Amino acid sequence: MHPADLSNVVELGNVSKVYHTYSTPQHRLRELLSGGKKQYARETRALDNVSFALARGGRLGIVGENGSGKSTLLKVLAGVLTASSGTVQVRGRVSSLLELGAGFNPDLPGVENIRQFAMLHGMNSDECERAVPDIIKFSELRDAIGHPVKTYSSGMAVRLGFACAVYVQPDILIVDEALSVGDAYFQNKCLHKIKSLLDNGTTFIYVTHAADSIRALCDEGLWLESGKVRLAGSSRTVGAAYQSEVFKRIVRAGLPPPQKEEVTSSELATIAEDADVLSAPTITAVAGPLGGASTAQLAVTPMHDHARHQAFEERVASLRTGSGEARIVDIALLDGHGAETDSLELDAACTVRVFYRSNMPLPEECALTLGVTDSSGRQLLHFSSKPSRIFLPSDGSHALRVVEFKFINPLSPGEYGFIGGIGTFVNNPRNHGQYLTDQIIDYVAGGARFAVRFPQEALAQDLWGVVHTPFSVAEYSLD
Repeated sequence: MHPADLSNVVELGNVSKVYHTYSTPQHRLRELLSGGKKQYARETRALDNVSFALARGGRLGIVGENGSGKSTLLKVLAGVLTASSGTVQVRGRVSSLLELGAGFNPDLPGVENIRQFAMLHGMNSDECERAVPDIIKFSELRDAIGHPVKTYSSGMAVRLGFACAVYVQPDILIVDEALSVGDAYFQNKCLHKIKSLLDNGTTFIYVTHAADSIRALCDEGLWLESGKVRLAGSSRTVGAAYQSEVFKRIVRAGLPPPQKEEVTSSELATIAEDADVLSAPTITAVAGPLGGASTAQLAVTPMHDHARHQAFEERVASLRTGSGEARIVDIALLDGHGAETDSLELDAACTVRVFYRSNMPLPEECALTLGVTDSSGRQLLHFSSKPSRIFLPSDGSHALRVVEFKFINPLSPGEYGFIGGIGTFVNNPRNHGQYLTDQIIDYVAGGARFAVRFPQEALAQDLWGVVHTPFSVAEYSLD
């Protein structure tokens, strides 16, 4: 190996973590008695020759599916686990948010656990006493801080754990998806605190399943797969590649493995019918609030979209409701260039295509609606074809058709989902400009997701909340 670079606070060189498991205790004993001549253990490599370096003040985001080795890597960095091979160099005081509150003594009051936690992380008695009021204030435990931790709810223990971890003045902060602490208010408070640490030069290592999180909080990225490094680079590059892979898996979800059986005549007819619609020169479309009806041309492979529609059906089956005269079969997001995507830039022009098929005649003035939801399912945006007087054909022709909504994305960076509905609607007699559902023909949720990315260049903005809008600021005297 090359000599250690002292400008790096974290250096890993060909680190592996291997676990040996035995089917029975007797096999372990036989291996010991053989002096290593016989091997009965089954080897599992949680980490396999992982190498990377992180400079002081760097921000590294680690992504990967469950079982990829992310948490094992963090535990090696935090000193909780010892690597089976390779070299690990960590320089500085480490504070890890791996299992918040796991190290507390349940019989001691919260305030005593604070002192023990701080001293275990290298703080002297004076530093501990100065930190105690700040930790109590941040955790918002108030009088409960004098009660034994075993009387705390899980949420209270997590709050105390987070407050301790960020107030021990760490040189390196390691977080394993611990930001889901408490309610949305406290999560936002934790995020602000972490960002203040980062602004003051704390080195940051963060594991998450959300690609947009590493793009927001980190400048470097590492993608682990089966214990190996699949991709390393900038957080934007790694986040985009990982999110693209997740999107592909969502599309493939629920599809049966390929078979060599002959396609039935009815399946051929369905595929041919899809091909006729998808290769047609134009498709009637609906624009969102920014314009009227328009036409769009689709350039897709019919067989591919038939498979996509099957996957969509599998994802929404458990949540689908309605009388069923028509069914939404897919929802696709397109960027301003007409390319299908799973992420958007701020203020980007975009198109959402909702594919549907009628199975029988529909009521008159049957409309299609599209909603955008946050990660909790709360609806943030709503679009409907009814105000534009564009309704679904009532002949029940079984043809695959598309309703298309075009709009400028107003959402702040984050993860979002689509919901879609088909039905008839009547005016709300109390709230003008609002429709009430008269008949639900189809309703689907959970069929498609997308992300809004943080800007790639520095902007004079402070992006928080759900939506952002242009505004002006004025300051003046009233005297």
